[in-house]
Order: sequence, then C-alpha cells, then structure tokens
Amino acid sequence: MTTVTGTDDDARSRRRSLTEAIAELRVPRMNVSLETVFLTVGALLLPIGLVVIILGWYGAAHTGHIYEQNSYIISGGVLGLGLIFVGFALYVGYWMTRQIRATETGTQQTLRALRQLQEELRTVGVEGEAPAEADVFVATEHGSMLHRPTCQAVAGRKVHVVDDRSAAKYRACSICIAE
Repeated sequence: MTTVTGTDDDARSRRRSLTEAIAELRVPRMNVSLETVFLTVGALLLPIGLVVIILGWYGAAHTGHIYEQNSYIISGGVLGLGLIFVGFALYVGYWMTRQIRATETGTQQTLRALRQLQEELRTVGVEGEAPAEADVFVATEHGSMLHRPTCQAVAGRKVHVVDDRSAAKYRACSICIAE
C-alpha cells in the first residue's frame, strides 16, 4: 500500500510541475474590446484609402498613355475607395457598438430605479397593505363629505377612496378631520 501512495504522490508532483510549466509558457492575453478594434482599424483605413486615391490620381495625371492611366485609376481609385468603404463600415460598427452599450446601461439604470421605486411603494403601503391614514380620505357612495378611514360616521358603511382631483367637490367631516 505504501508503494501505491508513493506512486500517487509522484504523479501529483509531476502533474503540479507540468501545470506550473504550462502556466509560465502562456502569453498574457491583451484585453482589447471589439469596439476598440473597430475604431482603430477604421481610423487607419480611411486616411490610407485617401492616400491611395491621391497616389492613383498623381500617377494617372503624370503619364500621357491611356493604358497606364487606366491601371493607375483601377489600382489607386478602386482600391482607395474600397479601403475608405471598409474603414467607414468599421467606424459605423464602432459607433453602433457604443450605442448598444449606452442603451444597455440606460436600461439597467432604469430597471434599478423601477425596482427601488417598487420597494419604496411596498414599504409605504401601496400594494395591498393598508394606506397611511393621514394621506387617504374616503367618502360614502352618495355622500358629500370627506372622512378618514377610521371615522365613526363611516364605520360599517361601504366607502371608496377619494383621489386628489375629485376631493375639491367634497366638504370636510367635522368629526374626523377637525380632530
């Protein structure tokens, strides 16, 4: 049994040393985002495309032979336009990535604020709990007076909560509100 344990210890030791050797060989990865690549490559391709177009024009302008001018126009003009197009597309990709990230951030902030507001409303008593008496007034179905929910004049009667907009058409109860 000691020989098996010795072999297991040797295997663990070799595995540990192999893991350490591999960890030393690994090249640290650069943490470059996709939007940084889009911005950098797009920013390089746009001016390079302009330079290629200018060089094509310069070559075509300084030769008198049509067949040489065509090759300058094709190699300089079309290649330059292609580089400009790809650079512009990469820059638009960068811009779209930034817009998506900004939208996601705004959405997360809105959701956090809504959750916080929901929790505050729960603690105040809006969702299913009894509301605070100081802020709520009730009235009977055909009554013309505002009462607190604990008023003796409306005890045992069917009442409804009066909102702020319709409260102006009611008179204050002299029993509960005057207290």
